[in-house]
Amino acid sequence: MNSQLVSRLALLILFRFLHLLVLFESDVFALITRYFDSRKDEDVEVFNILARYRFDETDATRESDFIIFHERTTTFDEICEEGWHIYSINERYVYFVQIESVDFETNVSVEKCSKLSRKLFEYADKIARIDVEKFEKFAKKCPPFMCHVVMLHSAPCGGGTVAAKLLQACDASKLSLLVIGEPPFLTSLSVLSTSLSIEVMRGLCKASLRYSLIHQKPNQTIVLKARPCCTKIVPYIHAECASIQHFFIGNRNYLDVISRLVTYTSTQIPVFSLVHIFQFIKSYINIVQLCWLLGHSKYLVDAISSWRLMEEELITKVGPKTDVEFAVGQVYGSLINYQRNVNYFALDTVFINDLITDTASQIRPILNLCAVSDLAIPECIEWKRSAEEVLKNVWDTVELPKEDVRRVHEIVELIEQN
Repeated sequence: MNSQLVSRLALLILFRFLHLLVLFESDVFALITRYFDSRKDEDVEVFNILARYRFDETDATRESDFIIFHERTTTFDEICEEGWHIYSINERYVYFVQIESVDFETNVSVEKCSKLSRKLFEYADKIARIDVEKFEKFAKKCPPFMCHVVMLHSAPCGGGTVAAKLLQACDASKLSLLVIGEPPFLTSLSVLSTSLSIEVMRGLCKASLRYSLIHQKPNQTIVLKARPCCTKIVPYIHAECASIQHFFIGNRNYLDVISRLVTYTSTQIPVFSLVHIFQFIKSYINIVQLCWLLGHSKYLVDAISSWRLMEEELITKVGPKTDVEFAVGQVYGSLINYQRNVNYFALDTVFINDLITDTASQIRPILNLCAVSDLAIPECIEWKRSAEEVLKNVWDTVELPKEDVRRVHEIVELIEQN
């Protein structure tokens, strides 16, 4: 496993180098092309995709996931057509991807893809980008939401995806209720929230939401199942889009949540295993471990993965030296931000444990929030009965060793004291 991850890390470094090299050549080519082009109203640059690679498919999306080269320029109206989606946002540009457009609902529903970022990465045909300030300007022309918009929040591995799929089962047609799984623009905004001003964050939140929901149908409620780190941007969203409602899916045992996150990340998220990579490399050369890098060379770590940035405040306070400590920072980062912003949430915490065992009564307030009739409850119960494999993610856990449990309690106590 270690040697495989080292190879992947080496491939990532090579890929990122090629990304920068080709993008530099592309920018030079585009600059020359624009010099001889009389069209001045085309503010969007479209790129061909030459290659794609992600070191960690659970990481926040980045423009560096692709090697791209300039194809043409176009107007903002073109990327407002169906099939275009925001892929990532940085301090300078908003990046979009185009995927084959069957219809909006089929493309983005949580029923088919629990994490929209994976689908956008795998099926992207074209890349486009526009300057952040111009994006905000053009997005003001996007129409307001056609109907209700709701955001679903949860801790990582805390049952949010199960709740989202249970909710989507209420409407197979997706014309009255559409649940979108972890749209990447929300994650990008969460990562940017620590480096941008309040004014800029508010403007970007409004523009991104207006653009991303431009294809919402009349009388269609859209639920955005956000990543756990997005609880911190709820105040920015509320300031500009107060009509958006929020609710939180909790868990009655967060030791189980931490255990599931550690188990999941041991095979799925390379960044959690980087400490073992550096230990492996250290046997050949003198290089520090990830835990030292987290404290002293955060820019190197952030270049590899955005996981630290997703919960930067609490990860810094915890100072993780093990995967369990890192998981505590991720889980309690989302919980603390939820507690800070609880006044913006429309419902009391809905516990996934209760939602599964007593679906009929527990899902009713969520359906009311989404303007969906109680008559849809039987469909939810039927989906629950047929989704045993999905539900295993909620109930199956491996008990943490006693030493890890003790350490979790110590860290949580320190967090609560501060």
